Amino acid sequence: MGEIVWLGRYPVKSMLGEELSEVALEADGLVGDRRYALVDRETGLVASAKNPRKWGWLLRHSARYEEDGTVTISEMSDMPENLISEVPEGATLERLTPETEPGAGEMTRSVLPRRNFVDFAPVHVVTTATLEALQADHRRFRPNIVVRMVDGEPFAENDWPGRKIAVGDAEIEAIVPTPRCVIPTLAHGDLPADPSVIRTAARQNRVQVYDLGKLTCVGAYATVSRPGTLRVGDLVHIDGAPNVGAV
Repeated sequence: MGEIVWLGRYPVKSMLGEELSEVALEADGLVGDRRYALVDRETGLVASAKNPRKWGWLLRHSARYEEDGTVTISEMSDMPENLISEVPEGATLERLTPETEPGAGEMTRSVLPRRNFVDFAPVHVVTTATLEALQADHRRFRPNIVVRMVDGEPFAENDWPGRKIAVGDAEIEAIVPTPRCVIPTLAHGDLPADPSVIRTAARQNRVQVYDLGKLTCVGAYATVSRPGTLRVGDLVHIDGAPNVGAV
């Protein structure tokens, strides 16, 4: 058992997001989360700070989702012409492999799987115990939900795949620990760049992820099994036994 201690969404992919006290959770994630992205008009690639040399500057701007479905972006008087709200067919982004992972320094490409601009799953959850073990600010990992669990075990998220998690009156199902990219090491607004973050995580928590080998993971990805409303302070209940075949 635990409780939600922080909620957040990121209306524009790779920009800073907004802290929330309450938000609706729909089948495809938190309302307003990753609903927009910039696109490189020359290459057609979706802009992502996972290619920090080209798009790391996105983390200097924050985006707020408005009730009418539009966004407001800090320090921009006009919306960029390359801001899109529909995921193009076969939408692809570039990803720099972190120094701690196989193929370090390589730039790879991956296809976005959903109509929203999420990389893999609609919800990302992390525990305060994991963040405390890493001595890291939660903002570096861009979660949607931060939970404080009674047992307080760091990296408990590794055992969550296959479990249903009641969060307020909604329910999510963890599917895989979250592999980390270079983004946690970058400057985020007033947070300075910190390459040691990924190294610390790699020393403490490398997990077998599908057939990809052991990867540095922080938090868990989840799907939505029952939409509802999330509120800071809501209780969190984790049911069932872990699905050891999920990772």
